[in-house]
Amino acid sequence: MSFIGFGCYRVSNRSEEHRDALSYALDQGVSLIDTSSNYTDGESEKLVGEVLASKERDQYHVISKIGYIQGQNLETYEELNIPSDEVVHFAEGLKHCIHPVFIEDQVKRSLERLQLNRLDTYLLHNPEYYLKTEGSEKKEYYRRIQQAFEKLEELVERGLILQYGISSNTFVDPREDHTSTDLDIVMGAARSVKEDNNFKMIQFPFNILEMGAIERQYDGDHLIERAHKFGLKTVGNRPLNSFTDHGLLRLATYPIEEIYKNSENAEKLFNKCIEPLVIKWLEVRESEDDKLFDLPLMKQMSQIWYKQNSRDAVDQIFYQYFYPFIARVWGSDLSVNDSQTFYDLHEHAFEFAKHNMNERALMFERQALDKGLLRESDLTLSQKVIEKYQSFGLDHVLVGMKDKAYVDDLSAYF
Repeated sequence: MSFIGFGCYRVSNRSEEHRDALSYALDQGVSLIDTSSNYTDGESEKLVGEVLASKERDQYHVISKIGYIQGQNLETYEELNIPSDEVVHFAEGLKHCIHPVFIEDQVKRSLERLQLNRLDTYLLHNPEYYLKTEGSEKKEYYRRIQQAFEKLEELVERGLILQYGISSNTFVDPREDHTSTDLDIVMGAARSVKEDNNFKMIQFPFNILEMGAIERQYDGDHLIERAHKFGLKTVGNRPLNSFTDHGLLRLATYPIEEIYKNSENAEKLFNKCIEPLVIKWLEVRESEDDKLFDLPLMKQMSQIWYKQNSRDAVDQIFYQYFYPFIARVWGSDLSVNDSQTFYDLHEHAFEFAKHNMNERALMFERQALDKGLLRESDLTLSQKVIEKYQSFGLDHVLVGMKDKAYVDDLSAYF
């Protein structure tokens, strides 16, 4: 398998850009593909299946995952009669389950979407959700994992999966934390099910600012070393996305047009895009004293729309606040043509966010070079950090390469 795997979080079979990027990556040498049943509500798995349909299947290792109850699964899981205490009710629109009945249902749905007869690796996806609920107990947590392992061994025997494992964000946490996942105990659960078991892989967050996986908390070993002693493959996720106290730090840079490198251009773009809103406001306002930019929402919007540091932050502003306001102003008269200028503003906001992320990334790079965390070279920042990860003994890292430029940037590490 290639060192870099294609991470399929947020890719969809409805995007030709994503389709082209995945197909191109596979042609360039990527042989590891990671997806999950909940990624874009199944559309990620569908994309993988559609792309692989034109490839030599045996050349690729496909990972998928089970656990989340979101989207379509919120309706279908209710038909399964899973014991209620085996379902974690985490938030509105979000539940979690690793019960055997749910595993049976989900593996069949994943195989259908992937157009496969067998999955290479099937992972329990963040089972620690249970530990985040009130009254949760570690003993019960590992009982649930062992019960799931029993089912996964059955799926191996039936030829539906080749091997299994766990993807957990808390493998890297201090072992004494209540929400942590302890690899020694997990391995013990696997051996209790079957000494010669098919538990073969763990996945966890790993990047240059989140390095819990190399904390030596296993009798002198760190997580990666311990996993290798158990014969497990290690897969790092989010290698280019670090979560800091100041928000997301993207350990890569985006190509952007010159216009977005100067914040002085933001006001011109904003005024141009909202001109139809200004005109409409004059038509619908109740009084001449009602000034559009006296509204707190519009005042704040004008100040922050171009200052965001991630796509998620931009989406939150537009989908939760700006678009609902536009809908209230226009009512049912808002046409596709009227809407386009606001979608343009949304796209401009994305481009400014890329510039802001680039600035943060380059600042980090300078600091990392000064402290000796990275090696001075002509490589791009993403290439430098990927090269660094290889030195820690990781077997694979997953990168979301949603367009061909990202594939080309990292092709030397496939």
